[in-house]
Amino acid sequence: MNTLLKKMTFLSLMTLSFCDLSISNTVNAKKLDDDFLPNSIKNFIKDSLSEYSVPNENQFIDEWKSYDHISTPRFAFSDFNGDSKKDYAIILLSKNYKEILLVVFLSDNMHSFSIHRVNIFNLNENLIDVFISVEKKGYWQTSKGKINIKHDGISVDWASESISFSYYWKNDNFQNFLYD
Repeated sequence: MNTLLKKMTFLSLMTLSFCDLSISNTVNAKKLDDDFLPNSIKNFIKDSLSEYSVPNENQFIDEWKSYDHISTPRFAFSDFNGDSKKDYAIILLSKNYKEILLVVFLSDNMHSFSIHRVNIFNLNENLIDVFISVEKKGYWQTSKGKINIKHDGISVDWASESISFSYYWKNDNFQNFLYD
Protein backbone atom coordinates (compact mmCIF):
# COMPACT_ATOMS: atom_id res chain seq x y z
CA MET A 1 0.00 0.00 0.00
CA ASN A 2 2.79 2.40 0.89
CA THR A 3 4.48 1.65 -2.48
CA LEU A 4 1.24 2.38 -4.33
CA LEU A 5 0.87 5.69 -2.51
CA LYS A 6 4.45 6.65 -3.42
CA LYS A 7 3.79 5.82 -7.09
CA MET A 8 0.58 7.87 -7.09
CA THR A 9 2.33 10.80 -5.41
CA PHE A 10 5.17 10.60 -7.95
CA LEU A 11 2.68 10.53 -10.86
CA SER A 12 0.79 13.46 -9.36
CA LEU A 13 3.98 15.50 -9.05
CA MET A 14 4.93 14.59 -12.61
CA THR A 15 1.51 15.74 -13.81
CA LEU A 16 1.77 19.00 -11.88
CA SER A 17 5.26 19.55 -13.23
CA PHE A 18 4.02 18.95 -16.78
CA CYS A 19 1.16 21.43 -16.26
CA ASP A 20 3.58 24.03 -14.96
CA LEU A 21 5.74 23.60 -18.06
CA SER A 22 2.82 24.13 -20.40
CA ILE A 23 1.75 27.25 -18.51
CA SER A 24 5.32 28.51 -18.71
CA ASN A 25 5.44 27.78 -22.44
CA THR A 26 2.16 29.65 -22.92
CA VAL A 27 3.60 32.65 -21.11
CA ASN A 28 6.74 32.47 -23.22
CA ALA A 29 4.68 32.21 -26.41
CA LYS A 30 2.69 35.28 -25.31
CA LYS A 31 5.92 37.14 -24.57
CA LEU A 32 7.24 36.16 -28.00
CA ASP A 33 4.06 37.58 -29.57
CA ASP A 34 4.56 40.82 -27.67
CA ASP A 35 8.16 41.01 -28.89
CA PHE A 36 7.03 41.00 -32.54
CA LEU A 37 5.81 44.58 -32.35
CA PRO A 38 7.59 47.72 -31.17
CA ASN A 39 6.03 49.42 -28.15
CA SER A 40 5.14 52.46 -30.25
CA ILE A 41 2.92 50.28 -32.48
CA LYS A 42 1.34 48.47 -29.54
CA ASN A 43 0.61 51.82 -27.88
CA PHE A 44 -0.84 53.28 -31.09
CA ILE A 45 -3.19 50.30 -31.47
CA LYS A 46 -4.26 50.61 -27.84
CA ASP A 47 -4.76 54.39 -27.97
CA SER A 48 -5.82 55.21 -31.54
CA LEU A 49 -7.26 51.95 -32.82
CA SER A 50 -8.91 51.05 -29.54
CA GLU A 51 -11.88 49.43 -31.30
CA TYR A 52 -9.42 46.75 -32.52
CA SER A 53 -6.94 44.36 -30.96
CA VAL A 54 -4.24 41.99 -32.19
CA PRO A 55 -5.87 38.54 -32.27
CA ASN A 56 -4.29 35.38 -30.90
CA GLU A 57 -3.43 32.60 -33.33
CA ASN A 58 -6.17 30.43 -31.78
CA GLN A 59 -8.74 32.95 -33.08
CA PHE A 60 -7.86 31.95 -36.67
CA ILE A 61 -9.22 28.90 -38.44
CA ASP A 62 -6.68 26.06 -38.36
CA GLU A 63 -6.36 26.06 -42.16
CA TRP A 64 -3.63 28.73 -41.97
CA LYS A 65 -1.27 26.04 -40.63
CA SER A 66 -1.48 24.19 -43.96
CA TYR A 67 -0.01 27.15 -45.88
CA ASP A 68 3.75 26.60 -46.19
CA HIS A 69 4.50 30.29 -46.69
CA ILE A 70 2.76 31.43 -43.47
CA SER A 71 4.59 31.27 -40.15
CA THR A 72 2.05 33.39 -38.27
CA PRO A 73 -1.27 34.46 -39.84
CA ARG A 74 -1.47 37.92 -38.25
CA PHE A 75 1.89 39.61 -38.89
CA ALA A 76 4.15 40.25 -41.87
CA PHE A 77 7.43 42.16 -41.58
CA SER A 78 9.55 43.48 -44.41
CA ASP A 79 10.57 46.64 -46.23
CA PHE A 80 7.32 47.24 -48.10
CA ASN A 81 8.13 50.71 -49.49
CA GLY A 82 11.82 50.40 -50.40
CA ASP A 83 13.34 52.72 -47.80
CA SER A 84 15.44 49.93 -46.20
CA LYS A 85 13.46 50.14 -42.93
CA LYS A 86 11.43 47.37 -41.31
CA ASP A 87 7.69 47.81 -41.84
CA TYR A 88 4.85 45.93 -40.12
CA ALA A 89 1.63 44.56 -41.63
CA ILE A 90 -0.84 43.48 -38.96
CA ILE A 91 -4.28 41.91 -38.90
CA LEU A 92 -6.49 43.47 -36.23
CA LEU A 93 -9.79 42.12 -34.97
CA SER A 94 -12.65 44.45 -34.07
CA LYS A 95 -13.81 44.25 -30.46
CA ASN A 96 -17.30 43.27 -31.67
CA TYR A 97 -15.80 40.38 -33.74
CA LYS A 98 -17.48 41.63 -36.93
CA GLU A 99 -14.52 42.82 -38.99
CA ILE A 100 -10.82 42.43 -39.59
CA LEU A 101 -8.58 45.37 -40.42
CA LEU A 102 -5.35 44.98 -42.37
CA VAL A 103 -3.15 47.86 -41.29
CA VAL A 104 0.44 48.62 -42.28
CA PHE A 105 2.91 50.64 -40.24
CA LEU A 106 5.63 52.03 -42.50
CA SER A 107 8.74 52.99 -40.53
CA ASP A 108 9.70 56.65 -40.70
CA ASN A 109 12.42 56.19 -38.08
CA MET A 110 13.04 54.02 -35.02
CA HIS A 111 9.81 54.97 -33.17
CA SER A 112 7.73 56.76 -35.79
CA PHE A 113 5.44 55.23 -38.42
CA SER A 114 3.01 56.28 -41.11
CA ILE A 115 -0.17 54.25 -40.79
CA HIS A 116 -2.10 52.82 -43.73
CA ARG A 117 -5.49 51.14 -43.36
CA VAL A 118 -5.22 48.81 -46.32
CA ASN A 119 -8.46 46.81 -46.21
CA ILE A 120 -11.38 45.82 -44.00
CA PHE A 121 -12.79 42.29 -44.22
CA ASN A 122 -16.17 41.30 -42.82
CA LEU A 123 -15.98 38.42 -40.38
CA ASN A 124 -18.64 35.81 -41.15
CA GLU A 125 -17.99 33.49 -38.24
CA ASN A 126 -16.20 33.70 -34.92
CA LEU A 127 -12.87 32.48 -36.35
CA ILE A 128 -10.65 34.61 -38.59
CA ASP A 129 -10.17 33.25 -42.10
CA VAL A 130 -7.84 35.94 -43.51
CA PHE A 131 -4.08 35.33 -43.26
CA ILE A 132 -1.13 37.50 -44.27
CA SER A 133 2.49 36.86 -45.17
CA VAL A 134 5.32 38.50 -47.11
CA GLU A 135 5.16 38.28 -50.89
CA LYS A 136 8.73 38.57 -52.19
CA LYS A 137 9.55 41.26 -54.72
CA GLY A 138 10.23 40.29 -58.31
CA TYR A 139 8.13 39.36 -61.31
CA TRP A 140 4.48 38.62 -60.56
CA GLN A 141 2.20 36.95 -63.11
CA THR A 142 -0.95 38.77 -64.27
CA SER A 143 -3.51 37.92 -66.92
CA LYS A 144 -1.69 40.38 -69.21
CA GLY A 145 1.81 39.08 -68.51
CA LYS A 146 4.43 39.62 -65.85
CA ILE A 147 5.00 42.82 -63.91
CA ASN A 148 8.11 43.69 -61.94
CA ILE A 149 7.34 44.53 -58.29
CA LYS A 150 10.25 46.49 -56.80
CA HIS A 151 9.58 45.87 -53.08
CA ASP A 152 8.22 43.01 -51.00
CA GLY A 153 4.44 42.98 -50.82
CA ILE A 154 1.79 41.68 -48.45
CA SER A 155 0.17 38.41 -49.48
CA VAL A 156 -3.42 37.90 -48.33
CA ASP A 157 -5.06 34.48 -48.30
CA TRP A 158 -8.82 34.67 -47.71
CA ALA A 159 -9.86 31.08 -47.04
CA SER A 160 -13.66 31.41 -47.05
CA GLU A 161 -13.56 33.19 -50.42
CA SER A 162 -10.88 30.83 -51.84
CA ILE A 163 -8.92 33.80 -53.10
CA SER A 164 -5.36 35.08 -52.79
CA PHE A 165 -4.10 38.53 -53.64
CA SER A 166 -1.34 40.89 -52.62
CA TYR A 167 -0.75 44.53 -51.87
CA TYR A 168 2.37 46.30 -53.06
CA TRP A 169 3.67 49.85 -52.62
CA LYS A 170 3.42 52.09 -55.69
CA ASN A 171 2.96 55.87 -56.01
CA ASP A 172 2.88 56.38 -52.20
CA ASN A 173 0.01 53.96 -51.69
CA PHE A 174 -0.73 50.24 -51.45
CA GLN A 175 -2.06 48.78 -54.71
CA ASN A 176 -4.12 45.60 -54.89
CA PHE A 177 -2.75 42.80 -57.06
CA LEU A 178 -5.08 39.91 -57.92
CA TYR A 179 -3.26 36.79 -59.10
CA ASP A 180 -3.96 35.30 -62.50
